[in-house]
Amino acid sequence: MPEATFVVLLDDFQGFIVKQRYPMTLTLNEKVLNLIFFERQKEKKEAITFSEIEGLNYAIYSSPQYPGWMVCSILSTDEEFEDLRENLSGSGRLILALMDEDSEAVNLEELVKSRSILKEKSNEQNLASVFLTPSSALLLERMQTEGVEKAAKLSIWLKNQVQDEVDLREAMTPLMNSGIVKVELIGKTAETVFLVRDVFGYRAPPVDSILKVEQTLPSIEEKYKEYVSTFFSPPPPNKGYNPTIPVDDPNSPILEDREKISRILADSLNFMVLDTLRDEPLTLGNISQKTALPESVVKKVLWSLEAEKVVVHFDDEGVWALLTNPRIETFIPEYVLPLIAKKVSEKEITPQIARRHLELLIQNYGEVK
Repeated sequence: MPEATFVVLLDDFQGFIVKQRYPMTLTLNEKVLNLIFFERQKEKKEAITFSEIEGLNYAIYSSPQYPGWMVCSILSTDEEFEDLRENLSGSGRLILALMDEDSEAVNLEELVKSRSILKEKSNEQNLASVFLTPSSALLLERMQTEGVEKAAKLSIWLKNQVQDEVDLREAMTPLMNSGIVKVELIGKTAETVFLVRDVFGYRAPPVDSILKVEQTLPSIEEKYKEYVSTFFSPPPPNKGYNPTIPVDDPNSPILEDREKISRILADSLNFMVLDTLRDEPLTLGNISQKTALPESVVKKVLWSLEAEKVVVHFDDEGVWALLTNPRIETFIPEYVLPLIAKKVSEKEITPQIARRHLELLIQNYGEVK
């Protein structure tokens, strides 16, 4: 465990503000904070860096998601930074997420001693991020239409759509990180973008949770099933929520709901609480224990998820359960096969590009479980 941990915010008007520290006896000076900030400025992405300053070893965590914030740990002489890198990143990630949610509820001593961490975003969360970046969502729609496209042509199209200078690589990053597209150099100079997976966001019924209730909480079984049925299959004339019915209308409630689902899944604290409830209903204390989040934070997250019709509360039993289970999943875009054939016949792409696209589809199909 680090000898000391502190959280710093660089405010435009007040300069460096030490928001939290452990132990409370830790003293810091402006010179050290400036040197720490200098190290942080070298990184333009989420990073944990090491620096030796005035004889002490510092691990410095920062993320573009929280501009101006740093979580710093002072390591003891017998601690190796590389051995602690992953845990220090996870600890910094959790601390800043909690500070952003409710800084007054953060107990830094408790977090450091418990060695609680927040893992990197899951693939499900990476998929959700596609729909939260307007240019990335536009690119996905374009690729669903084209299947395969030269990067240069795609860049021109995107600039015309947004009427502004756009870095194609940056806009493409969420699609690449989630495995939806592959970008490869085919030939000597032409970068080609391949759609290798498509994505579907929806609310699934909380099947596992309902089965668990049948075994462990029969007192809420009937009411629980009634809540879920009312959402997914309400009495006529209401149609309810049925993600199995194909929908092409872009104004469909299910397609509109996809962005809401994405926001829920992309938020790390929401995702931690939601993922914990996928298996079974839990009390507030159970959720706090499983997620290592303060109860005050868990309570706020649950209220937010309740408003979004994701969870429901059973007052008498004091438990929370999933009403709906937001999911984002990928599938193989078989519809691109005729697009590939058409583009080859019209000489928009070479046979070499077509073969590579088919290889990538086969590779990704083999990875899907």
